Amino acid sequence: DHDVAICTLGTTRAKSGKDGFIKVDQDYVLSFVEKSKAAGVKQFHMMSSQGANSNAWVLYTQIKGQVDEKILGIGFQKAVVYRPSVLLVDRQESRMGEKAARWLLGWADTGRSMSVNIGDVAAVIVGSIFDEGVTDKTILTNQDIVNKAKALIKGN
Repeated sequence: DHDVAICTLGTTRAKSGKDGFIKVDQDYVLSFVEKSKAAGVKQFHMMSSQGANSNAWVLYTQIKGQVDEKILGIGFQKAVVYRPSVLLVDRQESRMGEKAARWLLGWADTGRSMSVNIGDVAAVIVGSIFDEGVTDKTILTNQDIVNKAKALIKGN
């Protein structure tokens, strides 16, 4: 038996094309979800995206929203979806627009309303595994992630 599964799998349409994006962000993720459920996983934690909405017109946010709904509805004892905004992380690959946005937000967005450090997301995911206040079907927004990360740093 397995207690916890964490999924941070994802790509971009720019990197993988439309079909590749759907294959990775929907098909592979849902396969992992189903295999986790079949293996008896009690908690499933998924990194999604700010703006995820199954009814969105934009493919990226639509797929993210559809996957989120599936995860929250499949019946894990605890299912948590994390919806960060722009992730502040240095990547090996170069995406000029994303790099500029990360630089600007890293400097200007000191309150982290539009961005979040990847280390903070990771800490909150791990912390949420043990947090009894995070219940069976939870969606954590970017601001929730930022606030929980601050509380973890303070030891609250």
